[in-house]
Parts: sequence; structure tokens; C-alpha cells
Amino acid sequence: MGTSVLKDKIHSLIDSTDEETLQSVYQLLQEAEYTDEFKNVLNEEQAEYYKNKEVITNEAMDNLIKEALRK
Repeated sequence: MGTSVLKDKIHSLIDSTDEETLQSVYQLLQEAEYTDEFKNVLNEEQAEYYKNKEVITNEAMDNLIKEALRK
């Protein structure tokens, strides 16, 4: 996966997400290490997006992030 692909995905997510959710994600990322496992979860979600062209809900994204950070 190229950097520009990831940037495009993040940009798309930011454009379609409310400010409160973005703030929550930002705080989670600042508080936790960006582990390989966390990167794998994000990569899996990105692959799923490109396969199905469906964006997950904000709540589902929050849950995935929280789950990945707990591991």
C-alpha cells in the first residue's frame, strides 16, 4: 500500500466524519503507541473498503480503534 493511498483514505474519512469523532480518534492516537497490531487493523479496514467500497460507521471505527489499542 502506497503512502498516497493511505492519505487519500484518511482524507476521505476526515471529510465524512463529525468533529467529535475526529477529536476522539485524535486523542486515542496521541495516547497510545502505534503498534504493528494497530497498523494491521487499519490496513485490514482499508483493504475491506477497497474491496466493498463501503465506509464503516463512526461508531464501528471507534470500536475498532479501542479494541486494537487494548491488545
